[in-house]
Amino acid sequence: MFLLLILFLAMLLFIKGFFKIVLPALIILIILKFLFGGLMLLLSPHFWGTLLVISIIVWLVRASRSRYY
Repeated sequence: MFLLLILFLAMLLFIKGFFKIVLPALIILIILKFLFGGLMLLLSPHFWGTLLVISIIVWLVRASRSRYY
């Protein structure tokens, strides 16, 4: 019975600590992950190559539909 009480109190402390310490830390880590991922995307040559190919295709399509080509 005493062990059950200790486990119950430990669970309550974990839940209280989870919302005060662990959850904000996880939210901060997720925000940092998105910021770091966005920075790595901007520095990636694959990203710039894809944008270059898409922009060339859009330019060609607009130029071919124009009257004065």
